[in-house]
Amino acid sequence: MVRFRILGPLEVWTGQDWSGIGAAKWRALLAALLLNQGQAVSTDRLIAELWGDSPPERPANLVSIYVLRLRRVLGDPEGRVLVTRAPGYQMLLRPGDLDAEHFETLVRQGRQALAAGDYAGAGDELREALDLWHGRALADVPPSALATAEADRLEESRLSALELRIEADLGCQRHAELAPELRRMLSDHPLREGLWALLIRALIGAGRHAEALAAYGRAREVIAEELGADPGPELQRLYQAMLNTDSPPPAPDDGVGGAAAQLPDRGGPGAAARATPVVSAVAGPSRPPADELSNGAGLASSPRRVPAQLPADVADFTGRAGHLERLRGLMSAGANQGNGAVTVAVVAGTPGLGKSTFAIHAAHRLRPDFPDGQLFVSLRGGSDHPVPPDEVLARFLRDLGVDGARVPVDVEERAAMYRTRLAERRMLIVLDDARDAAQVRPLLPGTGSCAVIVSSRHRLSDLAGSRLIDLDVLDDGEAAELFTRIIGRERAEAEPGPVHDVLGVCAGLPLAIRIAGARLAARRTWTVRTLADRLADQRRRMDELTAGDLAMRACFQVSFDALPHSNGNGAGPARAFRLLGVWQGPSIGLPAAAALIGQPEWPVADALEVLVDAHLLESPAPDRYRLHDLLRAYAAERARADDPPQAVEDAVRRVLEWYLRTAVAAASAVAPYLDQVPLDPAEPAGEPFAFATAEQALAWCEQERTNLVAATRQAAAHGLHDIAWKLPVAMKICMDRLGYRAESLATHHIALASARELGDRPGEAWVLTNLGMELGQQHIDDAIGHFEQALSIYREIGDRRDEARAANNLAFTYVVLGRYEEAVSALLDSLELQRGVGRRYGEAVALCNLAEAYVELGRHEEAIVRSQEALAITREIDAVRDQGYALHNLGRAYLEQGHLAEAADLFDQALPIHRAAGDRYGEAQDLQRIGSVHASAGRLAQARETWTQARGLFEALGEDGRAAQLGSQLAELNT
Repeated sequence: MVRFRILGPLEVWTGQDWSGIGAAKWRALLAALLLNQGQAVSTDRLIAELWGDSPPERPANLVSIYVLRLRRVLGDPEGRVLVTRAPGYQMLLRPGDLDAEHFETLVRQGRQALAAGDYAGAGDELREALDLWHGRALADVPPSALATAEADRLEESRLSALELRIEADLGCQRHAELAPELRRMLSDHPLREGLWALLIRALIGAGRHAEALAAYGRAREVIAEELGADPGPELQRLYQAMLNTDSPPPAPDDGVGGAAAQLPDRGGPGAAARATPVVSAVAGPSRPPADELSNGAGLASSPRRVPAQLPADVADFTGRAGHLERLRGLMSAGANQGNGAVTVAVVAGTPGLGKSTFAIHAAHRLRPDFPDGQLFVSLRGGSDHPVPPDEVLARFLRDLGVDGARVPVDVEERAAMYRTRLAERRMLIVLDDARDAAQVRPLLPGTGSCAVIVSSRHRLSDLAGSRLIDLDVLDDGEAAELFTRIIGRERAEAEPGPVHDVLGVCAGLPLAIRIAGARLAARRTWTVRTLADRLADQRRRMDELTAGDLAMRACFQVSFDALPHSNGNGAGPARAFRLLGVWQGPSIGLPAAAALIGQPEWPVADALEVLVDAHLLESPAPDRYRLHDLLRAYAAERARADDPPQAVEDAVRRVLEWYLRTAVAAASAVAPYLDQVPLDPAEPAGEPFAFATAEQALAWCEQERTNLVAATRQAAAHGLHDIAWKLPVAMKICMDRLGYRAESLATHHIALASARELGDRPGEAWVLTNLGMELGQQHIDDAIGHFEQALSIYREIGDRRDEARAANNLAFTYVVLGRYEEAVSALLDSLELQRGVGRRYGEAVALCNLAEAYVELGRHEEAIVRSQEALAITREIDAVRDQGYALHNLGRAYLEQGHLAEAADLFDQALPIHRAAGDRYGEAQDLQRIGSVHASAGRLAQARETWTQARGLFEALGEDGRAAQLGSQLAELNT
């Protein structure tokens, strides 16, 4: 069974489904090992594969970390597949584990069947082999010498397998159905002579002798233009054989003519199997060239050349392979469905995504499939004066040979004549920049011999029978490749950091990348850093992204001006778009958007969906929205220009207030026994969420995590310091439960500066206390300093309740430092203080901490007493998470005394409490102690499994010391 796929994006089988590898460096490492399977790959070579000539500090350590992460992804914690083997690492795979290996086995079997004359069997084997492909090999692996070379080798193998499969199908007499497929392949590989030979043989076998001769002529033309040479011996022998065969004479509509062609042996291994035997070339109804066809309705017409109206393709077109393949598949499926329906592909997307460029590029690649010509028109749907369909029909009819004086006046008659002229022709029609479906419908052909590509800023969902190609931004690799092609590889490689900064601003939008590249290409004295610095100012970004007649602002302006006017309720799409630009979070939910705009949710939802339809806003999930970074810059610019400054400031405060109030509601749901930050009694503009359970609150915090960080930063930047210090404090309990220490630290540093800016001493002390708690495990000296500062402030302002909390935290740092005797003394003082102010939760925490210190000192009976007291209080005040810690400490005391059954029962009670609370640190500790119980009882397999789970959690939390400790314990189990 295949476990690893490299014939497309790199994926691994999880036992239930295929899963990608999230980090690019992990993909690169796994690819390097898979491509050298069975061989030990040195760490030095892996470093070279991952970073080339610019490795980071301590790269060997990073490789080791990546290996650990990969083992977890592969379900191989013990390293039995990805093994450590000097001087590096090795992948140990079983036969068939790798799809590329399975592919080569199937191709070999297909080749053998073909040589034996078993065409049907060969076709089945080769089709199964080709079905293993799902994109370009190693498609998402960062380029390196090894990955690129292997991807090219595998692509050549795929093409060879395709040629073999077509040989098998020729042997099964499937000539007619092979010609369209071969034409598509030749559009991608026009210099591959083997494909031309197969096309010619297929056409002869289908009785299309004239087309076979034309195909040879086209092959000779392409090869001469590109290589300055004549076709090779194989094609020349085919051509000579066609000339020596009597050409089928023209026949009347109801007649047939016949001719036989004996094709020469292609030579080489398996030639007898590959050569098509005597092919009966039966001619169908004779058909004059397209430029001699009448209009089919008895109308006079002037002979014209085959229309070839596509604008020039861009030489540096980059990426979009998946979209191109989907479009090609739609065209192929439409041609084969046989129901006469025309294939219509709608290319839609955000302004600046390159919809027109994509449509034109795709049309050029499809030209061989439409030998009767291509029509093109820009419908100018984004302008104030879109081109009416009747004007387009008149032009198209003239292009199709109708005398201008005979073009009907009535639009319906024009459309009927247009459909008649296109009937039985194989033509491609490209309708660029359509405004809506009504503009497109009259321009559709009436038969399935033609196909249509429409580009539009709208999805045209009301265009019956159409299929959507919804473009997105370029990925990082495609964006870098496009930019490099424009400015030159040498220039790009000289400044990788600034290139990254420029592309970060462009955020994958092709038009922005093209403009940025054009500016640099026209200014040889500029460095890439020069442009990056100019783009860093968001207020001037739209001015900088202008080059000649290319301008991001103008591109966005077209879509913005087309938005419907407000319905008077203040939630019009244009106003909503402008205000979304002043919110600095990466996304926004409907309730937050309603608060931002200051209107009820239902009209705001309507306005946002209009923006989605106009591709000015994305909706990655129901009631969830996000702006492209450059659209955000444009929207903010419009807000500054069109809205009063106070209205903008009010909108910002409304959304930040909404986040603060909702964060307080979430904290209250998760830990109702904790004190919450004071809120302004003013009525909020938006209704904050109400959470029925702690799980709902934690899920909201998980979803909004990046927005909460952005809201804190924006509040401080706008001088809303009351929100800037309260929001991190309010969301701390949720961040703790979810393990987001880095985010909590970053926002609390902002909170501290804001509290000090306000001169809010209680707020400053609260933030200092929280910072000390965040730093307590890894930066103990800093934590002590913060606790001491907080304690001093509380004593200064006479706040004994919060003084007790700070004292408790300071005492706990002694436990972390291992100064257990001092910890006991300080915790007893804190316990007395907590009881003196009646702070029951603080009393429970002090008792828990005392129990932990007693366990470390070996005073197990005292630890049991204090844990039981703590457990009673936490149950009284419903502090569920802390019940888990009281149970954990009680279990530790029993474990140290050797009472394994009692200890196991207590840990088993603590574990689901911490899991239900989302407390991953508590869960990891419980698993570690459960593993210790198993190890003490001699249940080594269960100990290994449980410790492995605990180590994974500690690694994810960044607790490297605890993870390393468990790693050592696991190693001891294996000795």
